[in-house]
Amino acid sequence: MTVGGTMMRQRFAAQFMIEKLLREQGSVPARTRWARFMGRSPLGANCAGWYEGAQGEIVVGEKLSTLSPDWVVFHALPIGGHGWDIDHVLVGPGGVVTINTKQHHGSRVHVDRRSILLDSRPVPYLRHAKFEAERVTTLLEERRTLATPVIPLVVFVGARSIDVQAEPAPVTVLDSGELAAWLEALPVVLSPAEGQGLTEILDNPSMWIDVPLDSGDGLLETFTRLEAEVRAARLQRRVLLPLELVLVGLAAVGMVTAAVTMMPGLLGTA
Repeated sequence: MTVGGTMMRQRFAAQFMIEKLLREQGSVPARTRWARFMGRSPLGANCAGWYEGAQGEIVVGEKLSTLSPDWVVFHALPIGGHGWDIDHVLVGPGGVVTINTKQHHGSRVHVDRRSILLDSRPVPYLRHAKFEAERVTTLLEERRTLATPVIPLVVFVGARSIDVQAEPAPVTVLDSGELAAWLEALPVVLSPAEGQGLTEILDNPSMWIDVPLDSGDGLLETFTRLEAEVRAARLQRRVLLPLELVLVGLAAVGMVTAAVTMMPGLLGTA
C-alpha cells in the first residue's frame, strides 16, 4: 500500500514507535498550570517506554546515516503481530542486516552465548533479534535465494558498559558508537547488482504487513514538540529539586523543634 508513491525506504527512524506513542499520547489530558510549574512530565503513564525507545532508534538512525552510499537503510518496517516492527534493516556490501535497538541509559549489559543480562536481569533481546532476522530471511527467500544469512544485531544506546563474555551467535551485540565502523568492516558478500535486487524487494510496501496508509507527514514535527515539553519539564524538576529539599529540611527542623518544646510538659505530666 502506498500513498503518493511512498515506498518503504522513505520511512524514518522510529516512525512505527512514534506512531504508537502519539496515538496513545493523544488521549492524555493537558497538564494544568500547576503541573507544568512543578515539572510534571507531559507523557502519559503508558508512554514513557515508547518515548525512550523512539529516542534510541533515532540515535541509531543518525549513526546509520554516516554509512557510505553503498548501504541502503530502511527504518521501522512493520511485520504485524502485536504491533511488532523491525527497527532498522540494511542492505550493503556486507549483506543484509537487521537491528534491534535498545536504549538503557546507565545500565550494565552482560552478554554470553545464550543470554543478555541487563543489570543482572535477563531480557529476551537475543530471541527477538533472531526472530527478526528469520522473518526477513523468509520474506526475501519467497522471492529469491539468499547467498548469505541475514545478520541480526542488538544495538544498545546509552549503556554504561557492555561486557561480552562470549558471542551469542548468530546475534552480535554492539554499542551504538561502534555500529557504523563494524558495518563498514564486514567482508564483501553482495555485489552492487545483488544489493540492488534485494533493496527493490524490501522497498515494496506489499512485502510488509499492516503498512500505514499515510506517509508519516507531521509525525516528526509533533514528536519534536513533545520532546521539547519533556526536556522543559525535566529542567523544571532540576530547578525545583533544591527548593523542595530545603522545604523538606525546614519542615523536619520544625517538627523536631516542636517535639523538643513539648517534651518538658509531657515529662512533667508523666
